[in-house]
Amino acid sequence: MQGKEKVMDCSALFGKYDGTIVLYNMSSDTYSVYNKARSLKRFTPYSTFKILNSIIALETGVVKDADAVFTWDTVRYPPEHWWPQPWYGRHTMRSAIRFSVVPFYREVATRIGDDRMKKYVDAFGYGNCDISSGIDAFWLNGSLGISAMEQVAFLIRFYRNEPGVKKKTIDTVKSLLVLENENSCSLSVKTGRGWGFLKDAPTMVLGWYIGYVERENDVWFFALNIEGDSMNDIQKLRTDIVMKVLEQRGVIRHT
Repeated sequence: MQGKEKVMDCSALFGKYDGTIVLYNMSSDTYSVYNKARSLKRFTPYSTFKILNSIIALETGVVKDADAVFTWDTVRYPPEHWWPQPWYGRHTMRSAIRFSVVPFYREVATRIGDDRMKKYVDAFGYGNCDISSGIDAFWLNGSLGISAMEQVAFLIRFYRNEPGVKKKTIDTVKSLLVLENENSCSLSVKTGRGWGFLKDAPTMVLGWYIGYVERENDVWFFALNIEGDSMNDIQKLRTDIVMKVLEQRGVIRHT
């Protein structure tokens, strides 16, 4: 890892929960890290992989554009009782990434196929780059693993378009991630969550919160993961921790 590194003490923010956060500032080339050992540990990316899945889908033409309706095979991916209500019905990539619609992206990956998927996963250096456990599920407790530090590295490569995909592709996916944009400050994020990532504790939940802030010609990239006994434990906490860290470091300002 290049760049200067600083240690952050976020123990009061995480409390009893095991987790890590990495913050990288582009202008100073500085990483600030809480729980360094965990920041290097790979976990399943869950829905944070939708960023790269979207890039590949647009670049290969599997999805025409962010606003084109895209349907999945309802025989292969029939509705299940646990689906949240927003998953039902017709979706575009814009709505599918907003509501994190898993069957949409499983169908996308299937149409991309192993060879093209592997090509782009390697090009972006995404974690361990292992998609061997199945084209429509390798990022869902499958073979693909990525650490918080690697998530930040991926976000930087994506933001800079280091693999050199079409500028339109990168610009489109960037637009899909914007959560807030006001007062010359833009916040872009993607969440991820799931369970079964620990063999000895299959009900333990892992939550991701990754993204970047653009302000005054500078960019701060961040990646957090945290685990708890239920999603209720960490759903809001993961967001609160990131926002507090960004506020403490003057990255975002609330008036």
